[in-house]
Amino acid sequence: MRRLSGLIAAVTVLAWAGSVSAQKHEVALLVGGMKTGDKDVVSPLPGNIQIGWGVTYQVGYSQRFFNARLASLYVDFPLTVTPTRDINSASNPLSPSSYSSIFFTPGVKLKLTPPASPLTPYAVAGVGFAHFGSSSTLVGGQQNPGSTGATHGVFDFGGGVDMRLIPFVSLRGEVRDYVSGSPNFNLQVIGSRQNNVTVAGGIVLRF
Repeated sequence: MRRLSGLIAAVTVLAWAGSVSAQKHEVALLVGGMKTGDKDVVSPLPGNIQIGWGVTYQVGYSQRFFNARLASLYVDFPLTVTPTRDINSASNPLSPSSYSSIFFTPGVKLKLTPPASPLTPYAVAGVGFAHFGSSSTLVGGQQNPGSTGATHGVFDFGGGVDMRLIPFVSLRGEVRDYVSGSPNFNLQVIGSRQNNVTVAGGIVLRF
């Protein structure tokens, strides 16, 4: 009976390990916040604009293409949407009062899989595009006379950690920086690029 119990336990562990190693696909649903640094304005009036935090939603799909047991590589397809970011400026009422953003940055993800640990750290990097939609009204309350759309190339990098709950479900925490061009502020600002840093958490389904 003791040998039979040991055999059943060994078969169960091997079957579980096989199911885990066969999980090549991941679908992630994350919610968090995005922060961008303030902008110094050159013209028409010197000053600055302050960009507030925005609630961010990310949907991601990854597929593993290389597995070396302790590390694996995935192709990564994250879509990150921030519906609105408030803009404040006491010195420049010509700025839009808010803007939205969409980032799509296909790339590569490197995951480390320490043995006998429920935690799986990873690093990501990708290249894609960003689209910004400026509001139809200005900080001063007038109608926005400028262009409200802007599309730029973008690259991103970051990392996070997955904590396995059950073989097919994990919790995820992630930090990612999208380095892109700027929205249409209707102003001349210093610097042609901006950092859009996200901190997010959510759930990952593996199959």
